[in-house]
Amino acid sequence: MDALKECTYCGKRVNRECADTREALMCSPVNRKMYRGAATAPKTTSDGGSTSYYKLPEGAKDLQDVIEAKNMNFAIGNIFKACYRLGEKDGTSADYDLNKIIFFAQREKARRTKCASS
Repeated sequence: MDALKECTYCGKRVNRECADTREALMCSPVNRKMYRGAATAPKTTSDGGSTSYYKLPEGAKDLQDVIEAKNMNFAIGNIFKACYRLGEKDGTSADYDLNKIIFFAQREKARRTKCASS
């Protein structure tokens, strides 16, 4: 078994690296959802109106501020940016952005499945 390492996300001491993460974040069998992009905040119940998860973070001036405030990992951040700019980036089409969204969504789903099963 590996020695305990400090998680770069939360600082807790954990026993192994989370599978296939770009930031080499850690998670343990007890804390499988410590990796970035997991349910890091409590779930918010919707009453049909505007809810807190749609509000911009305090001081957010661009997408990177939102990505960081929501603790999005590399894949989720790329999906978010591609959705926002869909078809507007010079030299790319909406189909390019849609393919990018699908590619990163499939990778993120596979990563989460792999991490949850290990």
